[in-house]
Amino acid sequence: MSPRRPELGPFVGDGRSSRARCERCALHVADCMCAQVAPLALGTRVIVFAHRREVHKTTGTARLVALALANAEVRVVGLPEDRAHYGDLGAQPGRALVLFPSPQAVELTPAHAQRGPLTLIVPDGNWRQARKIATKEPELAALEHVRLPSGPPPLCRLRAHADPAALATFEAIARALGVLEGSAVRQQLERVLALKVERVLRSRGPTGLR
Repeated sequence: MSPRRPELGPFVGDGRSSRARCERCALHVADCMCAQVAPLALGTRVIVFAHRREVHKTTGTARLVALALANAEVRVVGLPEDRAHYGDLGAQPGRALVLFPSPQAVELTPAHAQRGPLTLIVPDGNWRQARKIATKEPELAALEHVRLPSGPPPLCRLRAHADPAALATFEAIARALGVLEGSAVRQQLERVLALKVERVLRSRGPTGLR
């Protein structure tokens, strides 16, 4: 594991499966996708705040951020001692935006990338966890919030969700970076996501969503 992302740590799972998994991508070792992903070096910095209950779920996508983006990190939060992970946000270069559709969020546009260095902050978890990270943590609540423009149906359907328009974290990041960095970036990241989806579904056999 790269020392640039010590907070994420290796994937350990929930202990219910006897099949070994890759510590980075969380796929079964035979399906590991790490060698197929070359990290993109982009101008936009990405910081994901992932809830502790999310990072060891096999259907989670935050680990793809560490694989696919060179200028990114995943910080694990959810316990009182994790509050320290929010402390340096004011020291990030340029502007910081929180990608979350809170009531005050404005639509993300290419103009956001034209105002100097940009850090995109993304909460990761179920809806309740992500909303709490984005709106209840003072450091994030004080920042400008942005939402994605409307788009096509989600590509990632590894989990059943009451809202058919809900996006996995990595897919939301792919769409946001498509706005900020160009459609080619979005397409490359969506290929990474599609690879994970294909391999997860293959490992499940005919059972489909769980």
